[in-house]
Amino acid sequence: MIIEDRFINTERVFLLNLHHFIRYIFGWQIFPFLTIFSLAFIFFPISPLVFFFLNIIIMMMVYKLAFDVFADMAQGDMSPNVRINYLVTNGVAVKVLVIALLIELVYFWIDKKGLSDDYRLYFLIGSTFLTPAIYMILALTNSLKVALNPHNIFKVIKTTFFSYVLFVIFWVMTIQLHEVVINPYVFKSLSVFLSGIVSSFIEFSFLILNFQIMGYIVFQNRKEFHLEGMGLKKYKYDEPEIKTVETNPIYERIKMLLAGDDVKQALSMVVDLQKNGDNSSELMELYKKAMQLRLNNPTNDDIARKIHKTIIANKIGPAYRILEEYLEGGNSFIAEVPEDIKPLINYAMSLNKVQYLEQLLLNFEDKYPNHVDIVANYFILAKALYNNKSTRNKSRDLLNDLVEKYPKHKSINEVKSWLKGMELL
Repeated sequence: MIIEDRFINTERVFLLNLHHFIRYIFGWQIFPFLTIFSLAFIFFPISPLVFFFLNIIIMMMVYKLAFDVFADMAQGDMSPNVRINYLVTNGVAVKVLVIALLIELVYFWIDKKGLSDDYRLYFLIGSTFLTPAIYMILALTNSLKVALNPHNIFKVIKTTFFSYVLFVIFWVMTIQLHEVVINPYVFKSLSVFLSGIVSSFIEFSFLILNFQIMGYIVFQNRKEFHLEGMGLKKYKYDEPEIKTVETNPIYERIKMLLAGDDVKQALSMVVDLQKNGDNSSELMELYKKAMQLRLNNPTNDDIARKIHKTIIANKIGPAYRILEEYLEGGNSFIAEVPEDIKPLINYAMSLNKVQYLEQLLLNFEDKYPNHVDIVANYFILAKALYNNKSTRNKSRDLLNDLVEKYPKHKSINEVKSWLKGMELL
């Protein structure tokens, strides 16, 4: 960031750039205006009343200037020219006056209620701490209502916390320096006329300096405040530094498959690469991850193969428990061979565990047309459906369908008898 051909590192805390801000006060952009405003003290001997109202007008003009400087600083101009800033209307000075009156009203209320001096002190500390945040919001939004919203005040303080606390301390120190140290010395050493001019100039300078710093703090936190819409300039370090790393597209594809739980295809791709001589450490890590996922999340083929071996060993109960655990995980199941279905559904029927029968027989007829177990399997399903009153019509339709499609099947007479019994009932 450049100010009068000198580089400013705007990533540093404001105290480290304080000399730049002070130098700006005595530059051509600000110094002449502050001098003119300070000379208003010459009207004091003429009429104190005229001076009183003139001083209010001048203070409002100084505040307007301070808010213009704030807005330019917040936009990234570390050496703002004195100009009318479109972000801040002339009414902002009136809003500052309203804030001051609200504070005085609270003091008046404390005195009227006869509260102890402790309450006055607490309010003084609180208002001093919150006022800079209120001014920041007022400068950015030009809305007194938004600026006095506690949620917005808290957000500003939270966003800029370290710099904000440091600034409040600095803000209080400048006020104390002016009122406790400078003013007594000036009014004691100089004539009333000159002391008033010098005191006013220092007071206005401190005000501009503090608003500069507030704008600087907002600029430092511009991303958190989302200030893109206020004509914010772009700087080199606003752009994130992106480091490009060469990636293997096949490896990336494998990672995507693993993330999508398509472990089988991912593992197949890894094995193919290894067969072609790729023995990289990254591919080995992908292989380990795929195998781990396969152990933790077995595929349908793994489960179907395990169930088939268990059925062949005539362990129908254990085979069904493997199936039930797999289905409870929300998975769908396709048997390794169609003959595995019949013993599984028979076992389920014997234990009245019929919730998965329809899922096991889904599209069995289409997948294995003319299979010897079609009628027997669907007959078991029809019996299970009949046991539930809400699905008896579905059971009847299924039996009628079997009679119509398979009239010559060896077990069709049993089906017809069951259907006739249902109709009699």
